[in-house]
Amino acid sequence: MIGSHIFAGTNGAGVFLSENNGESWKEVASGLTNPYVFSLAINGGAGARNIFAGTNGGGVFLSTNNGTNWREINSGLTNKYVYSLAVHGKDIFAGTFGGGVFFSNNNGKSWSPVNSGLTNFNVGSLAVSGKNIFAGTFGGGIFLSSNNGKSWSPVNSGLTNTQIFSLAVSGTNIFAATPDDGVFLSIDNGLSWIPVNSGLVDKHIDSLAVRGITSFAGTYGGGVFLSTNNGTSWSEANSGLTNIDVYSLVISGRNVFAGTNGRGVWKRPTIW
Repeated sequence: MIGSHIFAGTNGAGVFLSENNGESWKEVASGLTNPYVFSLAINGGAGARNIFAGTNGGGVFLSTNNGTNWREINSGLTNKYVYSLAVHGKDIFAGTFGGGVFFSNNNGKSWSPVNSGLTNFNVGSLAVSGKNIFAGTFGGGIFLSSNNGKSWSPVNSGLTNTQIFSLAVSGTNIFAATPDDGVFLSIDNGLSWIPVNSGLVDKHIDSLAVRGITSFAGTYGGGVFLSTNNGTSWSEANSGLTNIDVYSLVISGRNVFAGTNGRGVWKRPTIW
């Protein structure tokens, strides 16, 4: 998202762009030779904007013109199943399925693996909190790096599920989404985790979006749940949402957008 510009990555149809806060969409996929886009990230502001797309089997693609054109940037990227992307200043991290984490400090011109201490290489989510980078894995829990990926250590105390589907950061609060065990919260940089599931009647969480003390959780089969107190309690927020398999969430301005399984994108105010 860039102001009223929203990008949506799809599972088989490439990338779409809305220039009017989701009112209408257009395909922006020229040069995107792999249409299975599992992650998106933006680096830079107006005039120097880079949009990165991580694909399922095609590696990373870069657009420098709002998605009008894309080019492959995979030098050194030995695993092209890119499930997550994160930007940390001028540095870009790519989480892959099977190859761990890769790092670039030159806008993706070249990549190198940064996996020291990482015992599970199936990285499905990445999040940045200050100088700390968190990697959520499928089966290995969460790993923390405080030195730009040079080394990682597990931070799983209190986690009862090591399948991490999504990570979200708001200030010093870090949220982790799991299937079956709901949402976990850490307030000490991942040293300890506590479940925050009161009112969350569907605990298969696929996606998270957090701003301040307001949190949204997207579930597989239960739609969206809302917390206005840092995850202490949740309530269903599905009015108007006719597809309740929610794979992705993002907050932009006063709206939250939900990407669903086969039924496109939905929008609602962050608070009604």
